[in-house]
Amino acid sequence: MKKEQYIFLILIAIILYLLYLIVDYKYKEYKINNHIEVIDNNNSKMTENISYYKEQLEYINTKAYKNKVLKEEQSMKNKWEIVIFITNEDKYNRFSKDEVTLVASPQVERKIQDSMDIFEKWMYFLFNKDIR
Repeated sequence: MKKEQYIFLILIAIILYLLYLIVDYKYKEYKINNHIEVIDNNNSKMTENISYYKEQLEYINTKAYKNKVLKEEQSMKNKWEIVIFITNEDKYNRFSKDEVTLVASPQVERKIQDSMDIFEKWMYFLFNKDIR
């Protein structure tokens, strides 16, 4: 009877060990699949970003955009020209920024030294005399 009990306990230990191996394998498989899913999501986001930036780069490299920048920002238009840019609403909304409300800055108090040249400032600081 004792021999049978030892064999039974050994078989239970083997079964428990096999169950441990199965659970460990499934856990590692879950971690790997989860990691692969995260990497796939990151890759899809990166490809979307790359396509968006490629489209934006193509737009920036066009002659029309360079001409627009020269005429708008650097005042390179001719005297008789009136610059009108026609785009569809999607492109306008994509490349335009929302208006930012500007906060009025406090008035800076003007000092007496602001209108002096260097020599007059030295005379004012050293001798406390205004020689303007």
